[in-house]
Amino acid sequence: MCPPKPMPERAAAGFTLLELLVVIGVLSVLLGLSVGFLGKTDSQRIAASILAGELRAAQMTARAEGVPTEVWVRPGIDGAMGTVQARLLQPAATFHFEPGERVLDDSLRPQLAGQDVPGGRFGHARRNVDGERTALLHWLLKPALVDLRDGFVVRLDLWLEHRRAATVVRLGKALELLLDDDLRPHARLRLRGAGGAGVLASIDQLPALPLRRWCTLEVAFDGENAWIGVDGRELGRTTAEGRLLQEDDTALELSPGEQPVPGIADELRVLLFAFAAAQDLPADLQPRRIYRIGFDARGETGAPPNVEFVSPEELR
Repeated sequence: MCPPKPMPERAAAGFTLLELLVVIGVLSVLLGLSVGFLGKTDSQRIAASILAGELRAAQMTARAEGVPTEVWVRPGIDGAMGTVQARLLQPAATFHFEPGERVLDDSLRPQLAGQDVPGGRFGHARRNVDGERTALLHWLLKPALVDLRDGFVVRLDLWLEHRRAATVVRLGKALELLLDDDLRPHARLRLRGAGGAGVLASIDQLPALPLRRWCTLEVAFDGENAWIGVDGRELGRTTAEGRLLQEDDTALELSPGEQPVPGIADELRVLLFAFAAAQDLPADLQPRRIYRIGFDARGETGAPPNVEFVSPEELR
């Protein structure tokens, strides 16, 4: 028998230096392309997530409070990052008229007058005393403490017992919320318009408030419009562009005694329109322009703009 032929020797395993350099070069190119693609995708996703969060906050506020809100998307200036910012409604103060009610700060403690009514809508309420000419509530509102100039909502609950003209809320020279002899509400606002010019805005010719049942009345201003609502339903609005004429000695008065509310008042709430903290967008993205996305009092929006994000170089 012939001996088996010897098997040829296997080539030594491994790569040459040239092969290794070629592989490393190809991998580097692929890695660079993938990192660039993923980075771009991540920035877009981050921007979309930030925008979605602010839109959600604005929509929830609109639905919860029954007021319009909006979100601003702004490009950065002089190389700064772009921002997304929601304009929301924030509580400033609530007065429940409960005996011994505590406040977080003495600056939030109003002067109360009138008669305590234990059986109000939410507990204790108040009514004016015949012959007294003192407001049920008097609260000094310095702009440094509570700034209403860029927008506010004042709400209160009323039980009206008979028809008579009345002043419901007075805010110095800036605001009067009135009732006529048929309990139809109307309001007057004084603003500072462009260039500091004085502007007078009025809301008139509205339906009457209900008699002998509780209702929630509100007057609001957002820097562009003013409106009056009752029980979450808007009764009327008017254009009101400017800043409210709130001065250092401006006081909020509920049911001034010279023309008191013909009934009972309960739970006065003051809320402010204010921008939430701005959220920075990724540094490699900028909004193409300024976008404003608004929600109505039901939290609905019309056709929202398609927000376009581009690289800073594209805007140059």
